[in-house]
Amino acid sequence: MFQTLVSLLLGAVLLGAAAPGAAASAGSALLFAKDAGGLTAQQQEEIFAALGLKVAADGKSFVDTVCDQPAQANVTFSDWNGDGAQEVLAIYGNSCLSGFTGSSVTLFIRDAGGRYQPNLGFPGASADPKPTKNEGYPDLVIGGPGFCFPVWRWNGKQYVHHGQAAQEPGGCDQRP
Repeated sequence: MFQTLVSLLLGAVLLGAAAPGAAASAGSALLFAKDAGGLTAQQQEEIFAALGLKVAADGKSFVDTVCDQPAQANVTFSDWNGDGAQEVLAIYGNSCLSGFTGSSVTLFIRDAGGRYQPNLGFPGASADPKPTKNEGYPDLVIGGPGFCFPVWRWNGKQYVHHGQAAQEPGGCDQRP
């Protein structure tokens, strides 16, 4: 249910994203203040809008749009599939949006039309590439609380759950 809610929220927000040529909002300017990764202002707006955040009253931080509580957000750029286009990894949120983990992970991958499409979009503290790949993209270990982390694999259209990775011996064992 949570993933369905997040997917609906992301879709609704993306439909209301900024028009081409629009000036950067305070939110996208803050999110991409350290590095824009070569993204256009429109791409920055679309990515910021998908995160469910807004600028706090202080103008220097974020709050979520659900509980109006302080939230964090960080974006990094990497060409994970070697095609020359940067993917955008966003780690963002708070306990209202992301539960016990305190943050969520969304990976934006550029489609053939040049639009960044959200992948993952659920609670996680990190998305770490593994040496294994499928169709050019690395498998991703999604970090979070506990000792057993999910592994997600690119299927040619999107990332899907692929397995588990124990973070210590027996970390994924079922316990009574």
